[in-house]
Amino acid sequence: MTTATLDRSMELTLTAPETAPTTPQRASTRKTAVLVGLLFLTATFTFAIGNALIHSYFSGATLHNGTLIAGVFLVVCDGLAVAGNGLAMRRILTPHAPIRSLLYLFLRSAECLTVVVVGAYWLTSHAQWGGYVLAVYAFAGTAGLVLSSALLTSRSVPKNLALLGVIGYPVFLVGSILAMFNLIDVTHGVGMLALVPGGLFELVLPIWLFAKGFASHQIES
Repeated sequence: MTTATLDRSMELTLTAPETAPTTPQRASTRKTAVLVGLLFLTATFTFAIGNALIHSYFSGATLHNGTLIAGVFLVVCDGLAVAGNGLAMRRILTPHAPIRSLLYLFLRSAECLTVVVVGAYWLTSHAQWGGYVLAVYAFAGTAGLVLSSALLTSRSVPKNLALLGVIGYPVFLVGSILAMFNLIDVTHGVGMLALVPGGLFELVLPIWLFAKGFASHQIES
């Protein structure tokens, strides 16, 4: 009986150092999931509100410079949020999809640079450039497709959620391309349907990350 107890104690002692790091790693990954969720929501709402303010200014509905400044500030916040998203996702995606992880960071950084440059142009010239929305959508749609495909193959989130992005973002990109040729308008009317699947993914994903985080196998690997 005494020998069995000693053997059990030695087993626990030997295995403890291997399992101890799991808890801090799990906590760190959980924090990353919450951060990514917050950045997604921040980007979604700052872009929507900022773009509405900018449209209001250039449409003549509100001619106060403060409206333009606030709009530019919000779209720049959107740019910083998506760039931060690309950086935060690196540690989750790199072990399973290193090339797509780097590509996602590049696309999100390019999206950020686009809105910063366009925002500076607006503030200095007070001239409208309506095509910027399509440029942002092109980067965002491509980045979203890269992200959702990486999430699907890495099994970081449920398959159905990842598939929503894999299906939704090509629809989003096709709508953006058609809009470039003035065949549809993705900012008004029926054309806005092209934004629905990708937009739904960007709303559901943060909720899932807040509630469940990334899959446990990501932590174990």
